[in-house]
Amino acid sequence: MKLKRLYIKLFLSFVGVLFVTEVLILALFIVTAGRSFRDHIDKQSIAKLSIFKGLIQEKINNAPLIPITQNDETKELLQSFSNLFDVKIWITSPDNTVLLKTFSTPIDIIQKKRGRHEVSKDGIKLYHLSRRHIRYYAQIPIEAEGKINTLHIHLQKEHERKPEAVFLFGLLSIGTIIAILIVPLARVITKRIKQLNQSALDFADGNLSCRTDIKGYDEIAELGKSFNFMADKLEKMIQGNKELTANISHELRSPLTRIRVSKELIQDRLDPHGNEDINRYVQNIEADIKILDNLINKILKLSKINIQESSLSVEQLDFKILLTDLKKKYTSSLNQKNLLFQEDIDGSLILNTDKGIVTSVLSNLFDNAIKYTPKNGTIHINVFKPNEGKLTFCITNSYRKLDPLELENLFEPFYRIKNNKNPGSGMGLTIVKKQLKQCNSQIIARNSKTGLTFQVQFSNL
Repeated sequence: MKLKRLYIKLFLSFVGVLFVTEVLILALFIVTAGRSFRDHIDKQSIAKLSIFKGLIQEKINNAPLIPITQNDETKELLQSFSNLFDVKIWITSPDNTVLLKTFSTPIDIIQKKRGRHEVSKDGIKLYHLSRRHIRYYAQIPIEAEGKINTLHIHLQKEHERKPEAVFLFGLLSIGTIIAILIVPLARVITKRIKQLNQSALDFADGNLSCRTDIKGYDEIAELGKSFNFMADKLEKMIQGNKELTANISHELRSPLTRIRVSKELIQDRLDPHGNEDINRYVQNIEADIKILDNLINKILKLSKINIQESSLSVEQLDFKILLTDLKKKYTSSLNQKNLLFQEDIDGSLILNTDKGIVTSVLSNLFDNAIKYTPKNGTIHINVFKPNEGKLTFCITNSYRKLDPLELENLFEPFYRIKNNKNPGSGMGLTIVKKQLKQCNSQIIARNSKTGLTFQVQFSNL
């Protein structure tokens, strides 16, 4: 699973570093303070066991003729110690025969599980039976009746933890608190990055005045300042290019007009029944002038939209009436290519919007549909209102399916579909998209079962 949120990555990275740090701290504690504490405890235990050995040996020596199994004072002393310190005590002979014990349960010390003895002094051996709990086992040599017997002491406290465990619990608690506190810090960092990302997206979407406001003096704040500096430069550059394009298009009007006048003067002096080649050249000039004139009109229109020279004129518009007028306007073109026109209009189609923009958009889409639909093809329109504030217009023509890259580039300026022989400048759909953006609407192109579909989502203004 890929992590997409930066603050989660920061949090997990911090937790990982924190975990490794705590493991190293715990290991250092065990090697240094933990071992020192254990050595200190062991020394105290050996000292206490030596004292205990002396007391028991003294009781035995006071009655040397009484067997240890019958020495009531020794038994009483052992029982008192057993009850006082909550330990199990028993004495075995050199052949491991149990001579006496202070408890009734079986002896649960297994020789092979004793482990290595940690401390050995004056014949006393002290064993650690568990690393998790406090469990000690000691062997003390006792002389009785001319034999060296062994006094066994077993201390077992299951519910008491060693200091290492308590330290580990505290360390984990501190780590958990720090990990919880790092979440707001990570969110603060990612919030600023998200703010910068949103500004970049808004700028890329055409809002050239968009700037980010990230306060501070760290690297993210520096990045925000760099973004604003870049945005200023790009805005000036793009605005300059738009104005330059508009001015050049405007200036092209004058020479184009002079060419048209010169062509008309030449045509007036020509004999209509004269040289056919010359007449044909003049007609070609007229056709090229019309193409250039149409292209300049579109570039000027796009430039005005880009530099926001035109304002919206909102009024109530009935799409049924508008579509009926457009159908009448294009009847001759439909008949010329023998195109079948189908329409599917659902309910009331009243919307508050800019009539001029809507008419221009629909006219452009009708033009494209007729131009790119082969003879005897079909054009189908579908209009409906998904909700009160929206209206959806779809126009489908029986053109071939386009690949995803072609669909994506349809609205780019001067883009022409490969192997397309129809005349055009590739500016129409670019203007349509810009106009729709002006009135808070949008357009998409997609392949459908019956051909190529342009879907427009109009919004109330």
